[in-house]
Amino acid sequence: MNASFLKLNAAQIMALTIYGEARGESDAGKVAVGSVILERVDHRAWDGRTVQEVCLRKWQFSCFLENDPNFGKLLNIAENWDAAMATNPALNECYGIAVGLLNGTIPRTPEIARFHCCQYATEAGAESAKWDDHMKLIAEIGNHRFYA
Repeated sequence: MNASFLKLNAAQIMALTIYGEARGESDAGKVAVGSVILERVDHRAWDGRTVQEVCLRKWQFSCFLENDPNFGKLLNIAENWDAAMATNPALNECYGIAVGLLNGTIPRTPEIARFHCCQYATEAGAESAKWDDHMKLIAEIGNHRFYA
């Protein structure tokens, strides 16, 4: 993993993940992605025990895969965090949601807090992923489906 991501604190890396996965979604969609991160920290040790470990674990969030269109944007933000925060309203919004989820002032998405979830971003008319055939759809928020 790129060292620029590793230097970010929990709120920053969660904000960057929410930004990469859901910046075009409603607040509910952003909170849902953050809720998945915290659920994994709390209940799925194989994904990592910290926000940083969960977000940066390979194959967990597509925005951190080098071939993802968001990867370069995220790397630039990580390398220039203060400048990005000063000029990027969407990043500021994602950061506020991350801080609120971490300090408990923003409640987690209830469906996600009750289940071990994974998410799948959909496109209009797209078919579900093959792995979701054996999973239960528990929530659909914006362009994301959440499975247990």
